[in-house]
Amino acid sequence: MKIALWLIALFLVVTSILVGCSPTKPSAHAKSINLVAELREQRQAKHLVEITKHLVRFADKTPYVFSGSTKFGWDCSGLVVWTYKQIGVKLPHSADKQAHLGKRVSVAKPGDIVVFAYKGRTDFNHSAIYLGKGKIINANRLYGTTKIQSLKEFGSNQIRFVRIINE
Repeated sequence: MKIALWLIALFLVVTSILVGCSPTKPSAHAKSINLVAELREQRQAKHLVEITKHLVRFADKTPYVFSGSTKFGWDCSGLVVWTYKQIGVKLPHSADKQAHLGKRVSVAKPGDIVVFAYKGRTDFNHSAIYLGKGKIINANRLYGTTKIQSLKEFGSNQIRFVRIINE
């Protein structure tokens, strides 16, 4: 019996040495996976800021198209879907679903998603991309095109900032 227990203990020690991990600390493999994920997010964040700067060229040129999600025509959540697709991030084509992704933040950065709901409602009916300095770009059905607007124009709405890509 003592020999069997000793063999099991020896097997566990040898296995943990061969695998290169310890039960009390993460393996080198797990650390490298985390590092790769962090580097990918940093690269995506950089590209998102670049794409956000270029989004302004679509203002007053790209029409509002219900259920659209291309630069030839999009609705509000379609604009957000297209923007994030440029950096390899797939998002749902729904303002309400976009509102419940990522991390809620109190201060927006360029590239964050901005979602809107009417006062007292829990479902979000509009989404946009934050450009910075209190401005958003959104596909606005009322104007029939892509518009850059101040957040102040949406003052009576509930506004949420959603960060998908961490820096």
